Amino acid sequence: MTMLTPDDIALLLKREGSEGYPGEASDSEAAVQRRTQLLAPVLATCQLAWDSSLSVIDLLAEKIGDGSRDVAWRVPFGESGILEFFIRFVALDGISPTLHLHALRIVGNSCADTDVNRGRVVEGNHLVAIVHRLQDESLIPFTVPVLYNILVDYEPAQIAASKALLNQQLITLLQSPNLTNYTPFVTYFCKILFLLSGHESEATVAHPSTVPILLRLALQPPFSSDADDFVSLASSAAAYLAGAKFQEAMVQGDDFGFLLDAYRHSLTAFDINQLDDSDSADALKQLRSALLTSLSDISANDNFPVHHPLGSSVPQTLLQWLQVPNNALISAACLALGNISRSDEASLALVQTHRAHEPLIALLSNPEIGDPQVLHASLSFLKNLAIPAPNKELLSGLLDSSCIPRIFTLDTLPQVQFSAISLTRLLLVNCVPNVKLVCARLSSDTASPAHDRSTVHAMTTLFTRTDAEPTKLEAARSVAVVCRALHSNPAKPILPEWDPEQPEDREDDSKRREEFYSRHDVGLLLAFLVTQEKWPILRSEAWFVLALMSRSKDGAGLLLSLSFRDRVTGAIYKAILGSEEGADDVVIEESQAESLPAPEETIFPTGGGVELEPQQVDPKQKDQMERIDRENCVVMCKEMLRSLGTEFPELRQSRWEELVKEGTALLIKEKGGQ
Repeated sequence: MTMLTPDDIALLLKREGSEGYPGEASDSEAAVQRRTQLLAPVLATCQLAWDSSLSVIDLLAEKIGDGSRDVAWRVPFGESGILEFFIRFVALDGISPTLHLHALRIVGNSCADTDVNRGRVVEGNHLVAIVHRLQDESLIPFTVPVLYNILVDYEPAQIAASKALLNQQLITLLQSPNLTNYTPFVTYFCKILFLLSGHESEATVAHPSTVPILLRLALQPPFSSDADDFVSLASSAAAYLAGAKFQEAMVQGDDFGFLLDAYRHSLTAFDINQLDDSDSADALKQLRSALLTSLSDISANDNFPVHHPLGSSVPQTLLQWLQVPNNALISAACLALGNISRSDEASLALVQTHRAHEPLIALLSNPEIGDPQVLHASLSFLKNLAIPAPNKELLSGLLDSSCIPRIFTLDTLPQVQFSAISLTRLLLVNCVPNVKLVCARLSSDTASPAHDRSTVHAMTTLFTRTDAEPTKLEAARSVAVVCRALHSNPAKPILPEWDPEQPEDREDDSKRREEFYSRHDVGLLLAFLVTQEKWPILRSEAWFVLALMSRSKDGAGLLLSLSFRDRVTGAIYKAILGSEEGADDVVIEESQAESLPAPEETIFPTGGGVELEPQQVDPKQKDQMERIDRENCVVMCKEMLRSLGTEFPELRQSRWEELVKEGTALLIKEKGGQ
């Protein structure tokens, strides 16, 4: 046969390519078939040149490589055998570098956006040879883009490349002392690693130090100063950190500091608003989010505190972040330290030794701080710190009017409000000194409007202002904690003297509480607790508190007014008898209640002969909840009748006596007649 010259081939590829047929669809069946047939003599010429050991094969490969840039020839190269012919040279040693180079060009261009050719590469097991060719550093500018063209958007090739240990080859190159020779292609390295990271095979075959190597490199010049390079390297590391194996290695090793450094660098080294294009800005945002997720996941590992105790460098870095003027770093530190503080031991140390709460109190007290992320993260971390009893009083600065109560007013941040009131409740539980703080006057200045207000006012105001049911619930629970403390401890040391002109009337605990209740509409919140139906265990908590309150005259008086509120009487009937039937005929409108006789000291005997005490519900014994609710409500009604005597409205007195009797009978039956 007559061989075609290199110029003949170049002319053919140009004449019959996209330029020769500008209006033709290059992927149409007719076009592919025509071009495939035209390539038959081209393939024959190449085969003859190779078989005859002619040096012209290099020039032929160059012309075909030039033509492969035309999308019109991609599929025909595969169909005609041109791709298969030249891909063999990738695996061969001892041939000219020029032939290697142009063979790689032909393979890479033929596979660009062409799955049928990518499939040929995978099915022919040619990826192993291409990966092996990475050992020739002079060909890296060609081998790496070829691999990317084969792998991108084509999972079978990604899986095959993973199994061919492509990760290890790339990571080895990234550690090479000759890295500067192919620095411009590091971005392609990262794109390929990102593609590999999502496959299961990577967990077993990837270089074990993939993550720290990538992060270290990202933090070194010249990559650390270029946003795109830094983002590429760090994003690849973050992609691998999504895997459990790499997270566990980060937990047990000494490389977590690189993750912290990379996250800080992503926040402080680049201004998103000054990046050249929106794609770079979006990539940086995604990187920050990915690194934060990794930081959260790893610090949440149960073994993390074992390998990184509070006195070690990583937690100390996080504690330092709490004091920097960067909301994102503070938020990240709160997130990670919040994970670390899930044990009482860690929470106690963070407060009592490391004083982690102090910069956060300053932050929450700063009226200039309105970032929802940093506020929410700070409050969430502090909620962990507020759980151990010895910490509660040490965190009392949070209850200052400039701190958490300030957050109550941020109506545009409902989730932050919820966290703030939840933290408030935790600070009050079993901590009388903190209860005293929220009951105290907000100002000692008699001319100030705050003189007649307390933090309890702020809690009740939040309840009435918010539409978020979880926030209402936490506000109501917080008030219930206050009421429980007032009826479980001497009230005089807790409550302020609201009317100093009549101190003799304030020596009695009941009188002090009565005045406190007259100034704070806690009944509205308690009514919400006992009438809501979504959280039965919290309703049971409330019945217990109301049963405690009923044993004093002031508490009984508050509960009497509470029973006038809509649905409360029905809730009492339902708790005692299992049904609201019969409740309607004894409900007294609030307007009627206002005209009832003034309280007197008369005691109304109820009899009954059965001694009942308020019972607290154990959340683990939900099956007993109904019985305990019944017992607490019977105690409450019985004590109200006893404490209020003739003050009890005549319209409901006999019916409540009957209610106590019926409830007591049910309790006796449930307890086996005892």
